[in-house]
Amino acid sequence: MLSALGSAAMSLAARFKSGGVIVNEHTLTREQTRAHVETLARWFDFIHLNDLPARLERRQRRPFCLLTFDDGKRSNATAAAPELERLGVPACFFVVTGFMGGEMPLWFNLYDALLERIGTPPPGLSPQLVKRLPHDVLLARIVRACRRHGVSADLGDDDVAPMSWDQVRALHARGFSIGAHGVTHAILTRESKRDAFESIAQSIARVSAETGSPCASFAFPNGNYTPELAGHALRCGARTVMTTEPMWADGRFPLWRLPRVQLFGAQDRGALDLKIAVSATGRILANPDGTGKAYRE
Repeated sequence: MLSALGSAAMSLAARFKSGGVIVNEHTLTREQTRAHVETLARWFDFIHLNDLPARLERRQRRPFCLLTFDDGKRSNATAAAPELERLGVPACFFVVTGFMGGEMPLWFNLYDALLERIGTPPPGLSPQLVKRLPHDVLLARIVRACRRHGVSADLGDDDVAPMSWDQVRALHARGFSIGAHGVTHAILTRESKRDAFESIAQSIARVSAETGSPCASFAFPNGNYTPELAGHALRCGARTVMTTEPMWADGRFPLWRLPRVQLFGAQDRGALDLKIAVSATGRILANPDGTGKAYRE
């Protein structure tokens, strides 16, 4: 039933909605990558990041889909990208520059490992609090709790470990776009203005230096942004800036505030179709940045 409902809803959305969808993924297996592409290909033309500004302004027979992957996990290079390349589908990988090639998991992977081990959040690390703390405070609390309970994240897991910079450069050389996603995955609206500005500037500069090409896009960690921070990303060289407001993108949206719809590997065709169709309406899906349905105008 869900599959039929999702297909019917997507048929209407693809027929009457202008613009298209920027899909936000994180980690996918080869099989999940293929399933997502097959589902999306029924309704959308896949586009390269460079084609996005023009497609936002110009309605075509079919809506567009831009695939993006956040964080820079190793499975992006070992699983998702090879399957996308085999299928001839472009994508943009937004990397956390201080994470690439390192041996320290991102804070949320450590947090997940901690919760899995002890079952309940320790004091000062409730789910309601963790995304409201400055990154240095948050990471210090998580690391202390992990040491206390003998917890570590599995860096042998390609969905936890980072890509190397060699892998990032190889993706770029094969035609994939590489964007910046901050230095540490700090939620930038929780940082000081100085620290947030530095994270944006340093991550854009690092991607440009490592790939040998200007970094054309910046994605806000967790999606949290302000117009001032987005404007700084543009001044640092980004042409487009991504949020996580779960709506379709069209000419109404400025290039500094482009919405993205999060999809997940375990979702089947019916769930994918229905979520993307619902996102075409706007105002129904919750924003994963924590603001609920309070999208900015």
